Amino acid sequence: MNARIHRTVVGAALIAALLATTPGVSSAVVTTTNHQEHEVATAAGENDSRATAERLYGVSTATVHGTLSPAPVALTAGDEDNGSIASATATGIGTGAVRAVTTSGTLGDGPHGSLGDKTNDFDFYQVAGQAGQTLTVSTDGSPASTNTVVGLYDAAGQLLASDDDSGAGALSKLQFPITATADYYVAVAGKSAAGDFPTDPQNSGSGLGGADTGAYQLLIAAAPIDRDFYAVKLAEGDVLGAALGASGDRLTVIRPNGSVAVGTDLHSLGKVPAASTLPRGAVDLAVVADQAGWYAVSVTDGFGPYDLSLGVSRPAVDDAPQTVFLDFDGGSIDLAPLGGTGVRQLSGLTPYLPNWGLTAADEAAVIAKATATVRENLRTDAVRAGYDVNVRIRTSADDTDTFGSPNVSRVVIGGKTAESGIGRIGTAQSIDPGNFAHEETALVQLDRISAATGPLSLNTYLTATSDRIAFVGTALGNLASRELGALYGAAPADPASTTATLMDADGNFPGLYGVGPDGFGGTADDLDVDYKTDTYNPASGLTGSQNALNAIAWGISFPC
Repeated sequence: MNARIHRTVVGAALIAALLATTPGVSSAVVTTTNHQEHEVATAAGENDSRATAERLYGVSTATVHGTLSPAPVALTAGDEDNGSIASATATGIGTGAVRAVTTSGTLGDGPHGSLGDKTNDFDFYQVAGQAGQTLTVSTDGSPASTNTVVGLYDAAGQLLASDDDSGAGALSKLQFPITATADYYVAVAGKSAAGDFPTDPQNSGSGLGGADTGAYQLLIAAAPIDRDFYAVKLAEGDVLGAALGASGDRLTVIRPNGSVAVGTDLHSLGKVPAASTLPRGAVDLAVVADQAGWYAVSVTDGFGPYDLSLGVSRPAVDDAPQTVFLDFDGGSIDLAPLGGTGVRQLSGLTPYLPNWGLTAADEAAVIAKATATVRENLRTDAVRAGYDVNVRIRTSADDTDTFGSPNVSRVVIGGKTAESGIGRIGTAQSIDPGNFAHEETALVQLDRISAATGPLSLNTYLTATSDRIAFVGTALGNLASRELGALYGAAPADPASTTATLMDADGNFPGLYGVGPDGFGGTADDLDVDYKTDTYNPASGLTGSQNALNAIAWGISFPC
């Protein structure tokens, strides 16, 4: 074990002992199983930053019980017709102790809905806002079948702000800083191609028709924004998971250096394997620590009580090495773990070689190059960076297929969409921070990357003078490395960023293939693409930056 790893292999079970000798930290350290937020439920501002985060000592698993102030009260649904400023339903916000409400309604009922004159049904709500507050309006929690739009008006009928799809799916979420104490009016409408809001907000019958209809849930709050921060001390390589049981809240993890490690308002752990011990919820995330120190976990963007589940563990490595089996033969493959329909017959690499101007005689060299590329990406780069990885690479060209044995992961490099029924070029069974599952499978399909033309095809970047074996082998190795990266804990990266990384999602194929500045593959300026630190793919719903090599290397390192 090298010195770098030896310095950082303090697991969650040993954190308490470290904290006992840390200056400024109480020596009375116990494992936290339940923690009640110190800030009272009706207050905000006490733990609203990294500097004031409530520290949790010696965490292995913990549940934090807190409240994002103010807790909303239930409001009876407004009577129709409440489709204008003059007929708005009073929320009580700002006229007493009430600062937030939840209610429900239906778009499409009333005299102007689908059973009325069909000019569109609008629901208005009155709020007494105070300068310095933030007005929050959200339809998160509504049925996914309802496409809402929300607007905010002043008493004179001027539209101050609106939102269509900032909430989950087609739902809405609006935040508006109040600069003047006055009455404000929230409008909930259905999406309409003709126009979302009434032409005259003082006239409930002035809609343009054609709006979406359906039930909705509504939250309105006018208050200072409450953010709750908690801090957990991690060693490098610790796997931190966090989950909230209620939707609509946001989780963010901030590194000791202040950068955002990961944030989301979604169930981002949908592809973790059953073997994973990470907590899961309606909102959840995970990160493999790439720095030692205090990591801040924030709960934001919600109102009312919440339960935050936290889990800290070491990567689930074994004494036996993790074996990667690269299968170029195809055959009968069970695709159910990849979202397919069971066992399908997949073609191997051989029939695709002529599409790249290669022959069967070139197959061994292509496989050798692909294998060397995977080995360099997964092992050599990690060792150079100081990780003590415990992984070996095997291929169908030289070894018996041992997939199904303990600690053997497989990448099938072959097949096409017509055979598999899977539309993606590459797909992995899981995205597994901490590598809890050691016997999973992935697929790299060859039909679209061997097509005659197109940005996905390797042929787009080949010329008469290209080293075809080198370019094709490298591209196959990089594609396999991307799927292995997911199996060992890294999430997709932003293909539109300026960083070309092996974890790039579909979109940056030239960068993933290693095409150099000349725009061609198999030439002297081809790039060595590696696992790098990059922002997450926006399509994943994750924000922040991921150190992919760190996440992957700890998942396949020697146990400590």
